Amino acid sequence: YVQDLASQWVAASVGARRGELIADLCSAPGGKTTAMAASGADVVALDLHEARAGLVAGNANSTAREGVGRVLPLAADSTQPPLQEGTFDAVLIDAPCSGLGALRRRPDARWRVTPRSIRELVPVQADILAAGARLLRPGGRLVYSVCTLTADESISHSTPAGLEIDPSEPEGSWRSFGDGWRVLPQDADTDGMVMLRYRRRP
Repeated sequence: YVQDLASQWVAASVGARRGELIADLCSAPGGKTTAMAASGADVVALDLHEARAGLVAGNANSTAREGVGRVLPLAADSTQPPLQEGTFDAVLIDAPCSGLGALRRRPDARWRVTPRSIRELVPVQADILAAGARLLRPGGRLVYSVCTLTADESISHSTPAGLEIDPSEPEGSWRSFGDGWRVLPQDADTDGMVMLRYRRRP
């Protein structure tokens, strides 16, 4: 499985380190999961559908080697993750979204996505973001990303309780966008994406 460069930048922004425990709440097909595990971190990888969680397991098995952290796939609802709150060093949420930043790879989205479909996604994204925030230990990190360019699906979300924005500039060709960062397809021949980074207050 080959990741788009912008997705690689998102995974790198988590800053996964050896010995850390990380939750990837929307993990399939597993490219970002395995990238974080390559640092030596253990990654609990959730997806709502069992078949997609199986994709993550397959990708993890194909990249397993000495020094790589464990990948623990789990079919579960990320709006209510069955994980212990306050125990994770970092959380990645590559949220379900309209996909309008990836039209070069998914041209059908231009006819499939409507304003109503975006409105229906926004509360799901907010619920996953709130759930991810609760998983963090004090000082923990959360990265939220979407492969779209809309503000409603990204920077318009309220900062979850207990978190604060991490304003530091990430690796890659990102532009400042509200409290987050956005890369446009023409910037570096990547998918268009928006990313926000947070920290739980100590």
